[in-house]
Amino acid sequence: MTGKKSQNKDSKNLKKPKKKSEEKPDDLIEDDNDDLMDTDLISDRDIDKMLESESLGVLDEEDDEEFIQKVEEFKKEHSKSKMVKVYDYIGKPKFPELKKLDPENLKKELRKLIVALDSKNIIVHSHGDPDNAEKYRFITEEIFSEYVEDKKGQHITFVYEDYHPELDDDDDEEFL
Repeated sequence: MTGKKSQNKDSKNLKKPKKKSEEKPDDLIEDDNDDLMDTDLISDRDIDKMLESESLGVLDEEDDEEFIQKVEEFKKEHSKSKMVKVYDYIGKPKFPELKKLDPENLKKELRKLIVALDSKNIIVHSHGDPDNAEKYRFITEEIFSEYVEDKKGQHITFVYEDYHPELDDDDDEEFL
């Protein structure tokens, strides 16, 4: 019997958790401690309110002004830039058509092509490993017709999968 009395005595000293209706979500929002964001303590309605205020982009005016200023600077810098095709940007080099190249010449021409692009800080890469013919075709038929800013010193990157997203990791292995 004494065991039951001590259990009852201990249970009287325990604090009961507050009910959901007693919680003040504003108190939880003001506190920076993420541990208080326990879903057991906050109702679904309160969570929805917090998410709504976050999605509305509640920002300090100072942050908002700084962001707007940076966007305006970016617009000014890039709006006056002349756009040219990659082929023109690298100096209109002469490259034979893919169908006119045998495998040995293809390898040499691909190297020359990559060097020409690299001289203007243009990189073309792939997450997979397309064969040389596909690399050459991709650059000469697709990348050459892309527009870039005619601006010295910039670094430009093209990714094969950005143009051919239907190729997933399993399909990339076909190129090996």
